[in-house]
Amino acid sequence: MTPRGRPRGGRRGPGRPVGADAEQTRERIVQAAYEVVNERGYAATTFQEIAKRTGLSRPTLNYYFASREDLYRALLQRAHEVVTSCIRIAKQHDTTLDRLRAYIDAVVAVWQRDGAVVGFLVNARLESYRHPDLPAATVAATRGFLGELITGAVDRGELPPHTDQASLVELLYAMLWGMGAYCGWQRRPVDVEVIAKQLQSVIGDGLLPVVDRDHRLGGRDTRGDTRGGVGGAP
Repeated sequence: MTPRGRPRGGRRGPGRPVGADAEQTRERIVQAAYEVVNERGYAATTFQEIAKRTGLSRPTLNYYFASREDLYRALLQRAHEVVTSCIRIAKQHDTTLDRLRAYIDAVVAVWQRDGAVVGFLVNARLESYRHPDLPAATVAATRGFLGELITGAVDRGELPPHTDQASLVELLYAMLWGMGAYCGWQRRPVDVEVIAKQLQSVIGDGLLPVVDRDHRLGGRDTRGDTRGGVGGAP
């Protein structure tokens, strides 16, 4: 025992940091892995490249993650937590459009803090096609949220009962994914927040005008007032 009553620590083995050092090392690995997967895809991601970017040895990487599959699952888990957090924020709002806008704003906020994670969310969709055996919880969570959103809008009369809900969910998902793909793959700086606001305007003014107008007019049923809009007169 030391004079202060603490056990004398032995020498740490190579590649095995403890405590705060361990958390920092794990975070370095995760961030580098996000970058490599985003740039090269899952199939071309190697521990060798991640070790090169982090300055860590292969044994150190294997101490934290036994295989590439284990590492990818860890990346997916964190990305899934980001998605569910954005969904929780969105569900604090009442109307369909407010929830959708809040979700987009929440994703943009994450992008500004950690663009690699949001970029990974975009790439995870592609990887789920290329490698069907990989988990795809983030895709399911986003689709589930959009499905609940549209079903709720129909149930509340914000959208007409004959709305093709499945197609509308796919369209919304494609628009969100497309915005992420465009912003994430640009080699020049892009203002994600401005692009997101434009997307919200397109959705509110064109895709779901009945929902937005009904909200602005205090809930009055206006479904028959607009000619040619979603839910409007033919």
